[in-house]
Amino acid sequence: MVTDRVSTAVLLVLLSHFYPPYMFHFMFLIALDFSSHWFHMYASKGHHKSVDKNRNIILRAFYDVYVFFGYCCVGTEFFYVALAILHYAPAMQYAGLTLHAFARYALFPACACKQIVNVAQLFSSMNALAETDAKSKSKAK
Repeated sequence: MVTDRVSTAVLLVLLSHFYPPYMFHFMFLIALDFSSHWFHMYASKGHHKSVDKNRNIILRAFYDVYVFFGYCCVGTEFFYVALAILHYAPAMQYAGLTLHAFARYALFPACACKQIVNVAQLFSSMNALAETDAKSKSKAK
């Protein structure tokens, strides 16, 4: 997981230099990615890809439906790579399909879904940690 976070962060930093008007957006995505995964890993009692059945429905769908999980994760990384390629070759196309159109209509939805999952993961994990903390403080009294 550390390799995934670091490689994604490096790619997003690169994109922030390729597309300066969107630098804040790319930096926000780095912060969201790191924080949501760190809180989720810290809050999970076992494997970080296991989600308690009474937790957020978005997270359960993400981790239980492997096709959706794969589409979001792979699609997000390919979207970032496509943006990097488009910086150097904006008119790239194959068999009449432009990379720009493919990135917009096939890969961007995956990236958007992944960011929604990251927000849900962050808030769900923070809520779980707050519940654990409240229980431990009530036991101490």
